[in-house]
Amino acid sequence: MVQKSNVLLGIAFLCLGLFIVPINDALAKYLSDEIGILEIIWARFFGHFIILVPLVYFLRGKASFFNSNTKHQVARGLFIFLGTAFFYIAITNIPLANALSLLLVAPIIVVILSVYFLGEKITYLKILCALVGFIGTMLVIQPGFSSFNLYSAYAFISGLFYAMYLIYTRKVNFKSDSLVTLSYSTIPGAVIMTILLPMYWSSIPDFSQIILLACIGPVVIVSHFLFIKAYQFAEASVLAPIHYFEIVSNALISILFFKDIPSILVTFGILCIISSGVLISLNQK
Repeated sequence: MVQKSNVLLGIAFLCLGLFIVPINDALAKYLSDEIGILEIIWARFFGHFIILVPLVYFLRGKASFFNSNTKHQVARGLFIFLGTAFFYIAITNIPLANALSLLLVAPIIVVILSVYFLGEKITYLKILCALVGFIGTMLVIQPGFSSFNLYSAYAFISGLFYAMYLIYTRKVNFKSDSLVTLSYSTIPGAVIMTILLPMYWSSIPDFSQIILLACIGPVVIVSHFLFIKAYQFAEASVLAPIHYFEIVSNALISILFFKDIPSILVTFGILCIISSGVLISLNQK
């Protein structure tokens, strides 16, 4: 449930989650060279489901899972399922940087829609921070859209669904337990992909691929739990610009693991991203 407003704590939870979530995308991109993307999507949702849902149902009980808020929980779960599915399909055919830049239309949409869905106030600062973060993102990833195609459209659609997922994360937090909300993040996707499993499964993963597939679920659980906690402490429109920090985490992974030192232009972009977060944080004091 929504806690007493503490924007800085909400931002801290969100930033930590955004440093973790790129691992999930990297695993999906890496595995897609050898394994069907629908199978990876199933592993992402079923791994999350089998680890968490039975335990939370046992701890919280039936009343926490089925109540007046259930329809919003299911809608939220469907939004993250569709957003993830479209994004995973996109990154099988276009560079991750291009897909991520299209996905990150989400924070701007959140700023706008939070007025209608959550009754939050749009300020010029929130709009400015979202735009500064988006500009910084473009400078960091420097996407080339000369070959914009159907898969690029999939990435953009994933951003629309992701925005609605973030809106509903704040919405359900007013009434629901965070672990129940985390469980519903996977229930629709796990059920749908498991029912359809015989129609698309064709791979025979080796041991190392099975291990990597098994890692996706735990990474998702940790990162999305941090997202839920963040939206318990701060408004969706306040947190929206902070989502651009995912680009910073991607850049750090490149530096630490691939020795890819960013250029001056990329460094300036990262500073823009950080500035958008700092500005909106200072405004809440």
